[in-house]
Amino acid sequence: MNIFINKFKKISIVTISLLICIGPMSQAESRYSDHYSDSAIISDYKTNRIIYEKNADKKTAMASLSKLMTLLITFDSIKEHNVSKEDIVKIEAGDYNREGTNMKLVPGEDVKLGHMMDALMIISANDAALAISRHVGGDYGHFVNLMNQKAKEIGMKDTVFYNPNGLPMKMNINNKSLVVENHTTARDVLELCKFIYKNYPDELTEITNKTDFVDKAKSINEENTNPLLPLIPQVDGLKTGFTTAAGYCLTYSMPIRKDSNNDVNNRIIGVSMGAPSKEARKMASYEALNYINKHYYSKSYKKANQSVVKTKINGMGNFETNLVSKKDIIFVKKNGEDIKQEITYYRVKLSESPQSPLAKLVLKDGRGNIIASSDLYSEIQAQSLGIFAKLELLISSWFVDDDRKAENQYLLDFPVYEVF
Repeated sequence: MNIFINKFKKISIVTISLLICIGPMSQAESRYSDHYSDSAIISDYKTNRIIYEKNADKKTAMASLSKLMTLLITFDSIKEHNVSKEDIVKIEAGDYNREGTNMKLVPGEDVKLGHMMDALMIISANDAALAISRHVGGDYGHFVNLMNQKAKEIGMKDTVFYNPNGLPMKMNINNKSLVVENHTTARDVLELCKFIYKNYPDELTEITNKTDFVDKAKSINEENTNPLLPLIPQVDGLKTGFTTAAGYCLTYSMPIRKDSNNDVNNRIIGVSMGAPSKEARKMASYEALNYINKHYYSKSYKKANQSVVKTKINGMGNFETNLVSKKDIIFVKKNGEDIKQEITYYRVKLSESPQSPLAKLVLKDGRGNIIASSDLYSEIQAQSLGIFAKLELLISSWFVDDDRKAENQYLLDFPVYEVF
């Protein structure tokens, strides 16, 4: 039994530098910059890599991007069978609104809920937002409460909703009449978009990918307010917004299909807020997607259950094993970018957590940002080991420096199994 193993080196992380390059690195690195938006953020959907951000945590008015949350609450209600897209909604006086864009709702008329959902997202109808919120929530106030509760659930920590359409409104606060607007950050809006895509991908794009909204009875035939739809065929969403305080805003999204450059399907989601004009809003999003299409690719690092690293448990040759991930490991990388792999090994007590991971893999870009991570597990089934094998592990685990036993996390060259 090999119990005379070397003492563990006092290093924190085993680091392996990997060059995963597609073509040579140019001498002057090309970098994207948004010169139009006041705040912006762009991420992929599968790995959540932040490809670009600018003032992403700056609080700002939300404008009609608020309608994304209105739509999400409606999707939830449909899923719970509280309402249906086929519901006929009788329009009430409180739904009437001619401020900004609208679908010409008139009190007393009957309109299908699904038709108003289209108007909400395609032409940003403010009156549709009011009628939807009343029908789904029972009244406007309760619906706004649902919006704020959902924001907390998603993790939108800097977002507050006052109404379902994002228009400025007067409120009495501390006996003072003040004008308030829904407010948020670009980062919070990104989280909202990703949440909707995660839970309602088909329901969302069924609406946001439509090029126009038509209501012959009201003589409405208007193009989708999203300026990217006619410019980039792959784009299938999402939502525009504008108020004087918010500036011109846009959330946009484009699926990435597996091809010669991309190993897996993915999606790019971006948020542009506070642009000074419609044209600037369009250019901010168009240039971003054009740049990402040319320079960033979704790559496969390891398949699920494929060996990531070979190691020796407790440093012993007869306990050599492959460490694998239970999921496919993918990452988004820029052309010519150096990717660094870091593996942190753990100490695991077999008596308490035999199914626990033995290590964690982290992939970092050249600036040290984490772009992918995964827990790693041994191919050896620890719980099936015999009594003599466990005795070997018990004795070999004693060769850890005594001062390390008091630490909360063990920083090792290889994973350690302790029997007790």
